[in-house]
Amino acid sequence: MKSASPSNPLRLNRQDTTRLPHRYLVLLAIAYILPGLIWRGLWRQEAESFGIMLTMAQGAMSDWLFPNVIGAYVPDNGPLPYWIGALFIKLFSPLLQPFSAAQLAIACQDALAMYFLWQAVYRLGKRDEVQPQPLTFGGQPLAHEYGRMLADSAVLLFIATYGIAAHTHDTSNGATQLMVSMLWLFGASLTLERPQLGRWLWALGLAGLGLSVPFALFVSFILITLSVLFFTHWRDHSLHTAPIVLLIGIALPLIWLMNIQHNADFFQGWLDGQHFAPISKENTRFFARNILVFAWPLWPLALVCLWRWRAQWDTPMMILGILLLLAPTAHILITGQRFITSLLMFTPGFLILAPFGLATLNRGRANIIDWFSLATFTVLAAAIWMAWEASWLGYPKSIYHNINKLAPGFEPVFRWLPFIFACLVSFAWAFLLSWRIRFEPRALWKSVALSSGGLVMVWVLLATLAMPWLDYTRSYERVGRSLAQKLPTQTTCVHAYQLSNAARGAMYYYAKVPFLPEQSAFSQVQCPYILTTNEALNLPVNQVVEDTSIEFKERRWRAAWTGERVSERNSTLVLLRQD
Repeated sequence: MKSASPSNPLRLNRQDTTRLPHRYLVLLAIAYILPGLIWRGLWRQEAESFGIMLTMAQGAMSDWLFPNVIGAYVPDNGPLPYWIGALFIKLFSPLLQPFSAAQLAIACQDALAMYFLWQAVYRLGKRDEVQPQPLTFGGQPLAHEYGRMLADSAVLLFIATYGIAAHTHDTSNGATQLMVSMLWLFGASLTLERPQLGRWLWALGLAGLGLSVPFALFVSFILITLSVLFFTHWRDHSLHTAPIVLLIGIALPLIWLMNIQHNADFFQGWLDGQHFAPISKENTRFFARNILVFAWPLWPLALVCLWRWRAQWDTPMMILGILLLLAPTAHILITGQRFITSLLMFTPGFLILAPFGLATLNRGRANIIDWFSLATFTVLAAAIWMAWEASWLGYPKSIYHNINKLAPGFEPVFRWLPFIFACLVSFAWAFLLSWRIRFEPRALWKSVALSSGGLVMVWVLLATLAMPWLDYTRSYERVGRSLAQKLPTQTTCVHAYQLSNAARGAMYYYAKVPFLPEQSAFSQVQCPYILTTNEALNLPVNQVVEDTSIEFKERRWRAAWTGERVSERNSTLVLLRQD
């Protein structure tokens, strides 16, 4: 067999692109999306975002324009993630609880992100410049077969990436930011084939980014969009495409920005969030420490792609992949900022490059990914089953003591349905291992089938066997229900003093606390109740108990209620009632 030429590193036959039945891919995607969205309450990391959605759904037009958690403005990012969640809450209010409706919105956005990714990679993968070299006696894959294999691999890599799973299974901004990034990518790739439709999708993707990511990052995306539009492959249609993409993509976020100027407090908060500074050593260490785990197994395959396809750096897949990595990199270096989903914004670029890197791996190197996945996920699954067994039987004692130490008072609850799902997914993992070892398939997507299947298995086990324990330690539900019993139903006014937006949103949802707007001065509005924390009162936890008399703001108050989440034992919520 001849060695591959420097410009095209691919020599494949049709067995390498054997089709992955899409019914299995869809089933795997469903098994990936649903766990983590069911059988749990509202968690801290999503309580602020959900509070904004709920405020919009139950509020006025001003709440939709100026995202806030019951009167506390949140000007950090654009409003699109909250608009989508609020819309689902309103649409499904007759059928679902607000939190369940918001979770359904996240599930739909995850599914759309996978669809847009598949379509983008398929179109980039069947282009002439990236096709495998013709074999002497024929048998090389057809263009659509090779493109389909790459697209299937991209979705499997999406599912296999820990960082994507961690940031797209709660009601925060991650799912929306990833979805609009994939829409931007889909529009850019479709424009090469169908410029009339592609330019509108591209414009919507750019506008979605402007309405969901930090402003400086949006500017980076505008710059890379300009770069793409005037590269060789897009230049023929740029005169017709550029006006639509840039005008629509920039105009929609600009309309929102012009409207928020009418609210001085919100606009000032937004301006305060825009600053430029060199990246700090702390943030540099944060990215260096986390990106390798966050983006595994994408980043090594993306590096392979950059090296093996370096002679064809101007192909559309290389242009889009590199620019999608440069946008978040430039944002971080110029602003010095990191936000909750900052690492997530690197994954679209990795997801474009990684399948093309996977296609160039020889069998031995591809097997490394297989065996690493087999060992890692089998050990993780065994650990989860062992922890579940220890919570019931008290053995091994070290695991049992750690469970109770991290969640004092936790009592395991047996539920048949989650247990059956846990058993089924464990058997499916064993079957997948058996299939991989016995048949040794040649299809290139096999190298990431174990990675995606293993992560789905671990994800399902966490969402079934470990979910009662996770929910006990992370959910606000138990605290919120307790507060609801103590707060009189006729209460019309509660001050929130130095209360986090997460706690504010959760207490509004579970206890229906009628918070005053954050801008209301304490001295101007007389409220009989204050919800705060022991830290805000400068008191240790053990000195804040019910019926304790406390002097605060030159008045005497009595602690009417205290509550804490298990994972926040050093921070107690306190409801003060004026004596």
